[in-house]
Amino acid sequence: MQFRHTIVLALAAIFMAVSCITVDKTMGEDMVPGNQSLPVSMAEIDLPVQLKSSQPLQTVSSSEGTFGAIRTKEFGLVEFATVADIYPADTGWDLGNDAIVKGIYLLANVSATYSTHDQQDGIPQQVFVHKTFKNIDSAAIFNNSFTAEDYDPVPLNIGEVVYFGTDSLKVHLNLDYAKEFLKATKAERDTAKLFAKRFKGLLIKTNAPEEGVYGGRENMFNFGLGALYMTVNFQPTWEEGLSRKDTILTLNWGRDYCLNLSSYESNSMQTEEPQEELLFEGAAGLKPYIDKDELKKAIDSWKAKEGLQGKELIIAKGALVFPFEIPDNLDMSTYPNTLYPCTRDYDTTYKANLFYTGIDINSSGLNIGTINRSLCEYRMDIPSIIQDFVNKDASELDELKHNIWIMPTKSQVDSYYGAETYSIESTTYYTGKLNGNKTKSSKGGPKLQLVYSVLQ
Repeated sequence: MQFRHTIVLALAAIFMAVSCITVDKTMGEDMVPGNQSLPVSMAEIDLPVQLKSSQPLQTVSSSEGTFGAIRTKEFGLVEFATVADIYPADTGWDLGNDAIVKGIYLLANVSATYSTHDQQDGIPQQVFVHKTFKNIDSAAIFNNSFTAEDYDPVPLNIGEVVYFGTDSLKVHLNLDYAKEFLKATKAERDTAKLFAKRFKGLLIKTNAPEEGVYGGRENMFNFGLGALYMTVNFQPTWEEGLSRKDTILTLNWGRDYCLNLSSYESNSMQTEEPQEELLFEGAAGLKPYIDKDELKKAIDSWKAKEGLQGKELIIAKGALVFPFEIPDNLDMSTYPNTLYPCTRDYDTTYKANLFYTGIDINSSGLNIGTINRSLCEYRMDIPSIIQDFVNKDASELDELKHNIWIMPTKSQVDSYYGAETYSIESTTYYTGKLNGNKTKSSKGGPKLQLVYSVLQ
């Protein structure tokens, strides 16, 4: 039986081989009028890149909070903290008479940790929980929306709390803080918004590595699962002759979203001068930045050199290419999987300028900035934005929509429809190095690669 199958397959292969048809791809080409053809050309332009902070970056999150601190030789110190308001998990609680607080603690489930070196994954960090003086609202949405003046400098935690990066964090808090909740009015107990307005929220952070000590860890936790658990002993009053009893009240740490805060010593590294290396950070740290006026000058200079002034160009592909060198230790675990051009736009809901990924990231068939370790580059297609730079006058370029930051991005697939959406990765502290305009590498520096046609 096996032999018969072999014969059939062999005959099929012979038949397919002798049945090949030669296709003449030039057929009909002389039927297209010459004045309607659009020759395609290619060009490469040095990309003028600066280093600029991406603050303020919108960092409200409905899924993840972050706390910790990391110090590196390249960037100095970065610190992370999360703040969220306090809400009653259940309304209408009745604690009868003579309620006494026996204990209160904050519990959070840590979903992931991030460090620049594996040796730092389990280091001890001191954790501090602070009472805030203001609520999160539509005006407090950025990584720097809270300052030291916005929370009590004295921590609420009892004693020293040391955390080693395990899957949960439990912090026992001062009883005097818990006693304040017993003073809530019935209206406040029954209305989450009124409760949060009076009692504000909590901020969590860690100590920073000492000056000259490099390392640290960033800790991410599942927002929405964090809560305060308060044990109260009280005398029930709903029936006569009842004995005193203990109960546990649950207060949610946050309801709709939390706010992730971060600060960076790398702000002092911002520069407009060409660099040999482009050092970059994730979250709201230092980023490669392309100033719209400098990019417009570079493109206009190329057009003048090629005799294209005054002509309208159609951009088929406009790719930003950022080469990099493989580190000596071969460790690229701190590099993000994707980098993509991001710009700002005015948001009518928050009434503020927010960062967004470039619109072309949603177009099929284009490079979305996925790291290529074989070619040692990030390649990002943004033909729509480059089309503006090529054909618009400098005065028509928008201060928000045409100044470009190169930022880590992430994708999410809708479990029901299967649609993939992209957003800025505003939490994880990635770091890396790209070749700058003054690089000595044979790979060269950042480039703008064009595929274009000239309208006749």
